[in-house]
Amino acid sequence: MDKGIDLLGSLTINELQEQHQMIADAVGVDGLIRLCECFGGSSIYIPQKKELLKNKIYGMIYREYDGSNIKQLAVKYEVSEATVYNVVRDRLTTKKGGNVLGQTSFADMGWTEDAL
Repeated sequence: MDKGIDLLGSLTINELQEQHQMIADAVGVDGLIRLCECFGGSSIYIPQKKELLKNKIYGMIYREYDGSNIKQLAVKYEVSEATVYNVVRDRLTTKKGGNVLGQTSFADMGWTEDAL
């Protein structure tokens, strides 16, 4: 097997199969060899660039949330309002009775337990 290691050190991109050349074009032959060492024989998922930024963007949304800017943050960071709600869920203030901001309870509408 030592001979295989020696051969890898002198491997050029032109000596690779076409599908492997595409990867080597992106990460270099040494990078391809490293990928083989780490993940050889397994399937790996390569995310889109926006996935790489998800945690960073969510952190920025969390820090910039001021209680009234969900729609603006959704537009700014190109995510849905539901995503912003999910990111800041633990920061949503609650009213007496545990209602989430913007949610109406029966008591808010004047209904009592007797009326139900």
